[in-house]
Amino acid sequence: MRIGVVAPPVLRRSPFVVAAVAYTGLAILLTFPLILHLTSVVPSDLGDPLLSTSILWWNAHALPLTERWWNGFAFAPAHGTLAFSDHRLGVSLIATPLQWLGASPLTAYNIVFLATFPLCALGAHALGYTLTRRHDAAAICGLSYGFNPFRISHLSHLELLAAFAMPVGLAALHLFLRERRAKWIAIFTVALVVQGLCATYYLLFFFVLVGLWLLWFVRDWRTFASIAAACAASVVVLSPIVFAYRRIHAFHGFIRTPGEISSFGADVVSFVTGSPRLLLWGFTGHFTAGQEREMFPGLTVVVLAVVGLIAAFRRRPPATDTRWRRTSIVLLLAAILAATVSLSFVAFGRWSISIGSLRLLVTDNYKPASIALLLFTIVFGLRPIARSAWLRRSTLAFYLIATALLSLLAMGPDPSLFEAQVLYKPPYAWLMALPVFSNGVRVPARFAMLTVLALAAAAALAFDRLNVSVRTRRTIAIVALMGIALDGWIKPLDLLPPPPMWQLPTKYAFGTVVELPLGTDFADFAAMYRGTIHGHPVANGESGYLPAHYAGLQLAFDDGNARGLDALAQSEPLLVAIDRRTDANGRLHHIVEQAERVTKLGSDNRWTFYGLAPPPRLTCSGHDLAIASAANGGTPVDLSLLTDGNIDTAWRTPTTQQFDDMVQLDLGREFRVCALRVSVGMVWDSYPRDLDVTTSPDGVTWTRQFKGSTAGLMVRGALDDPKNIWLTMPLHDATARYVRMRLDAGHPTAIWTIAEVRISGG
Repeated sequence: MRIGVVAPPVLRRSPFVVAAVAYTGLAILLTFPLILHLTSVVPSDLGDPLLSTSILWWNAHALPLTERWWNGFAFAPAHGTLAFSDHRLGVSLIATPLQWLGASPLTAYNIVFLATFPLCALGAHALGYTLTRRHDAAAICGLSYGFNPFRISHLSHLELLAAFAMPVGLAALHLFLRERRAKWIAIFTVALVVQGLCATYYLLFFFVLVGLWLLWFVRDWRTFASIAAACAASVVVLSPIVFAYRRIHAFHGFIRTPGEISSFGADVVSFVTGSPRLLLWGFTGHFTAGQEREMFPGLTVVVLAVVGLIAAFRRRPPATDTRWRRTSIVLLLAAILAATVSLSFVAFGRWSISIGSLRLLVTDNYKPASIALLLFTIVFGLRPIARSAWLRRSTLAFYLIATALLSLLAMGPDPSLFEAQVLYKPPYAWLMALPVFSNGVRVPARFAMLTVLALAAAAALAFDRLNVSVRTRRTIAIVALMGIALDGWIKPLDLLPPPPMWQLPTKYAFGTVVELPLGTDFADFAAMYRGTIHGHPVANGESGYLPAHYAGLQLAFDDGNARGLDALAQSEPLLVAIDRRTDANGRLHHIVEQAERVTKLGSDNRWTFYGLAPPPRLTCSGHDLAIASAANGGTPVDLSLLTDGNIDTAWRTPTTQQFDDMVQLDLGREFRVCALRVSVGMVWDSYPRDLDVTTSPDGVTWTRQFKGSTAGLMVRGALDDPKNIWLTMPLHDATARYVRMRLDAGHPTAIWTIAEVRISGG
């Protein structure tokens, strides 16, 4: 390499080998002493790293894309739980062979974690070399991308660290444009597929960058068609995964709300906020809240890019047409006026002015600020240097412009400064017109990884264009590389012991395991990790989405009710493990011991174990009977609310659940009835906490058919149909005309909702 690395003769003939060795060594130093404890520590924290460890284990033990694989190992027995988060199949290309060769899930995770650093750096090195044909410039690109501060903010997110295919894809595009060889299109296609298998976010965002690349560089339809075909081919290859995600998310009713998406956009301050882990820049971590908003790319790479921008401006521009000059002056004055109006709102608040019949009303600052930004951008685009860059298809200009656009996209649909909106309808708001961005993407701020990629390429190009002597260039390269490394260097990495495994109860056959308490600190992550050791399905879970049944199960325990566990023990006994350290007052033990069909199995020095036998199966042969009328006490209930097949129309108690609230259903004549099904729609927290169900042939003599908590029925209903949660209760083949539901207990906060009701029989 030109920066003076001393290497054996064999390595000197292969600069990429030297780069790979250097990046690997740097990753080991950055995370040291992780390399010495690959089998026994968890880097960063006991949250997402354990989730990734568990998913990598599952990918190695279940055939991908099968129904069993999609149903996963956590949130048992829910359907499609692997689609609640990224599947991590891309990094499993490394982790699975390691586990097949005998490595533990944790060892495989740690090796993959370390490998993402040199892989990302080497991919960017290839891009930098493609753009400049210099290995010193390529090293600046590789180091800036592979070891940048944004990656440090996401050390716990393996799927976000695995961003190595994007720079390879860009390098392939540039090489295809240069050589028109089919192999580069093939490599680009493979890069898209690999990136899609590693991180869905990055693939979607990378398509945006590829679109910008096409607009800037491609001038003939054949090239455009070839690249578009490659993109389409990658989508086809990944379509089974895409369609499965859509099917599973639709089944569970998962959506991303506009407010949720806006809250995960970057703030302007995010670009100068780094992770508290950073050795040099950790003090910036308090500028804004949350790791998703720690988007500082590093000072050195920014300085290099700015140097390139200044050098570009110092070039002698072509002569300016007078017409364009006059247009620019008019637009510049308009932009200054809009900016002044925006600042006036900041200074004075809402104001208005009337001139004759015209009235100017200023109610915010972000709309005039948006107009000002747009006009300033147009003015810049009309400058001779900008038009020259466009006509020349300047690579440096493209990556500088891409850096700016991608940064703007990272700010989401409502860009802000100190939480105050500063722009109106930015580019990300346009992307949200596409269903995948409006519903499937939660964190626009992750565009920052692509911002760093574009910035790293710009820095390499800027360095390449330095008009200095060889010695000066070498000195600048060494200083720049040291600066980039220091920008991304971290304080000693937290290396934590993995959660210890409890002793499996002997002589007790069981299926699913649930650890209590649910959702406390990192308890659910630990439960999933222990699942990789004992090999049983785990009812606990943590992911990007929380299924309705799990929220309902947590609610039942909050109410002091263990009947929700019934839904988890459907075909095999359930093993319940209670952590006594987090149940000092014995509340959980008391709740579980009150459950039906529960057996205490024993204890160790930390855990107490219970077995829960499956509940009896409900059998009912018959069809849905017509309901003639319904009443709440003596007040008629609009029957259409209960039988129209629309869960959005529902009967609700006017206040919270009260003892003796009741609904009576009249079939019009006697029937043999075997089951009562009551839907609470998607409002799982409005289920009746304690219900007494009776039947009567004449309205005088009543027979009890069901009495007690419906928590287990609610959790079971949420498992079967999360978007229309049915509580199914036995009526034991009674002969009845009337079915009555009466609350046996009240609740201080929950109302009682009935969205639909069905009585089966014949």
